[in-house]
Amino acid sequence: MNEVKVIDNFLKPDEFEKILDVIAHKNFPWFISDMSDYADDNNTQLYHIFYNNNVPNSDYYYKLEPVYKPLNIFSLFKVRAIATMQSNGIDNHYHTDLEFQGSPTTATTAVYYINENDGGTQFEHDGKIIKSVANRMVIFNSNLKHRTVKHTNGVPFRYVLNINYVGVNNDN
Repeated sequence: MNEVKVIDNFLKPDEFEKILDVIAHKNFPWFISDMSDYADDNNTQLYHIFYNNNVPNSDYYYKLEPVYKPLNIFSLFKVRAIATMQSNGIDNHYHTDLEFQGSPTTATTAVYYINENDGGTQFEHDGKIIKSVANRMVIFNSNLKHRTVKHTNGVPFRYVLNINYVGVNNDN
């Protein structure tokens, strides 16, 4: 299935502001990685893993509940925040988020944009770029190859939440 769902104004304004305040707060604990898609790709980014391997991995996990609820999640694989830096001239590689062998075809990836910038997410199957618009949710089958389109100006970071799950109705 190649359908990509785009939902603007995914959260109510007050819920969105609470999520923004958590992720963009100067004391939020970020971790640095010298790669984004594959080892040695020289695409440095910041990340924070909220949930992984069937357990919450962060005290902040529960603060994101307004984002999880509307997704009708049956089984959650991973939730992470990613802060990409402005473009360094190196394009990100197309990838899928669930690279492990036997990855379920019914898995869903949801990318929630936390701030507005000129970056986005590009899909390999059609080349379409979904722009980073604050409070926008993009939902698609986890088998669809996609990549980050880095922002080139304005804000120092492009903030997204990346959620990998199986939905109650498997309607990715």
